[in-house]
Amino acid sequence: MTSTPKHIERDRLFTDIQYRFDYVSQFIGFTETDQEYIRKSAPVVGGLVPTIVDAVYDKLANYDVTWGHFSQDQDGMPQDRESPAMCSRNSSDEPPVEMNSEVIKFRKVMLTKYLKKLVTSEWNLSYLKYLDWVGHIHTTTPLKKSNINVDYIHCNALFGYLSGAITGILSKCDEWDEDTRDGIVNAYVKFFWVQNDMFSKYYVKDRVLTEKEKAAVAEAKRENEDNVRRELRTESLLNAVVGMVAGVVIGMYGFKHIGCG
Repeated sequence: MTSTPKHIERDRLFTDIQYRFDYVSQFIGFTETDQEYIRKSAPVVGGLVPTIVDAVYDKLANYDVTWGHFSQDQDGMPQDRESPAMCSRNSSDEPPVEMNSEVIKFRKVMLTKYLKKLVTSEWNLSYLKYLDWVGHIHTTTPLKKSNINVDYIHCNALFGYLSGAITGILSKCDEWDEDTRDGIVNAYVKFFWVQNDMFSKYYVKDRVLTEKEKAAVAEAKRENEDNVRRELRTESLLNAVVGMVAGVVIGMYGFKHIGCG
């Protein structure tokens, strides 16, 4: 333990991607050496990507609670409303998405790109924004238009599965000497905790919204209030019309009754 703890600006952890990454990485010990180990694994992991992707989707297909999310629209996905394979299936009465559908093919391509970026990208701000974007698109948050919203429990479980699957494969690889292999395995374990954090930031309640997000929340609240007011005005108008009609009917009935007397 150092004599003087390093000061961390709490609010900045939620507004500055680089600052958050630096803190989490330093805390868990994810260093430039680990990043180099991940790049060193590229020749092996790159060849395993199709197998890893298929294994992930086989795992997701085992549970209706995870597979059901693939009936929802995702950012970046081409939307052809005339094609049954590409349309949103939000009704529980509709059949589940098939493994060979265009929806799953698209998402497999996205996961393939993700894994290939992992072993080839430089760890700069641009890549950190990409990792943050991957977390963002899976949640319903301000500034995001797509419908997909995956509960965090499934994201966390998937990272646990991915971490175990990849490190399990790499730990048996004889491509490297023992020290290099151990370094690569440890680097992947640390990475998945870093990526998991970039998901959890969009779920935890202690997150601090950016000014843009605050404005989006306020706008959404105003729109909701406007909708409520419109509904109340419509309801009031309807009640007034009903009251007027009832009054006319009652008046006519009373007039007729008096005439008959």
